[in-house]
Amino acid sequence: MPAHGIILSTVNISNTLRGNGSRIISRGRSITPIAANPANIACLAFPVAFIAATTALETYQPGYNRVANTISELVWGPVGWVENILFLAFAVTLAMFALRMRAAFTPLAVAAIGFVIIAIFPTGAPGARPTMISLIHQYTAQGIALALPVACFCVAQKLKPSAEHRFIVTCNTTAGVIGILLNLAGFLAVYGETEWVGAAERLVMLNGLIWLQIISIFVWILTRKSPIPCCSNIGRLPTFAALVTRPELHPVRVKATSADIVLRNWQ
Repeated sequence: MPAHGIILSTVNISNTLRGNGSRIISRGRSITPIAANPANIACLAFPVAFIAATTALETYQPGYNRVANTISELVWGPVGWVENILFLAFAVTLAMFALRMRAAFTPLAVAAIGFVIIAIFPTGAPGARPTMISLIHQYTAQGIALALPVACFCVAQKLKPSAEHRFIVTCNTTAGVIGILLNLAGFLAVYGETEWVGAAERLVMLNGLIWLQIISIFVWILTRKSPIPCCSNIGRLPTFAALVTRPELHPVRVKATSADIVLRNWQ
């Protein structure tokens, strides 16, 4: 092997050992256990935990009506503080996922901030007149409900049309369309002063949780099985795996081309 080849190989091995000591590298693939990534754990486990905990609170709160009462009104129950913790946990989960899913970073980050706001500014008690705090909660919740469909469309739009991505593009597009329709239904329920505001809100939330579960499963699978981007990817259109941030090697290159620069923008 030429001298310069030995030097580059040595530096690459050094970079691997310094930046990826806890990972196993085999044939250019990253074999990272799911437990090693808190974002994967949160996104996969939180939807189920949120539904289970909210259902328990609904059952425990006297006189609570799932059709008429919103999820936010659970904060006025005997253990309402648990719902606030769930909102904050939702914010952390979305923030972690936003850092993993760059294609939908902005709407996911907005939704994460929104959950922090609605945890700080609770909704009004059932039957109470609107206040400034309850209105802040209401408008913020509406912004969260709109941000999640936008995230779906962002991911779908970034993916190139191919058989490889047809299923995940369809999932994102479907979840986005359903989210928009449910947002319209929720808007009519709130401002029409109907008796099914709680039902509309639950459908909006359920759509977002199902999307989060499905997309996080695909992210986990792709970050485990997709090859680490390298020079062989130059000139190809970005794939779904390239839209997800993940630990990667940093090989030394003699000269960076314009194609290299474009590729890094997608990774």
